[in-house]
Amino acid sequence: MPGAGKSDSRALQVVGALVAVVALAGAAFGGWSFDGLADGPLPFAIAVVAVTLALGASLYARYG
Repeated sequence: MPGAGKSDSRALQVVGALVAVVALAGAAFGGWSFDGLADGPLPFAIAVVAVTLALGASLYARYG
């Protein structure tokens, strides 16, 4: 069902889980806040890559 929030792609699920773990670890131990470039380029780059992957996967699934 569209918009159900679930992915059939195992690779995307693994990438999503890894990004979540890195984000939580960065926020807990590195003081990252993911609010732009205030915390340096690494958290921002991770967020940009995650958004790009999610958007690309969504567009591919829709228009294939």
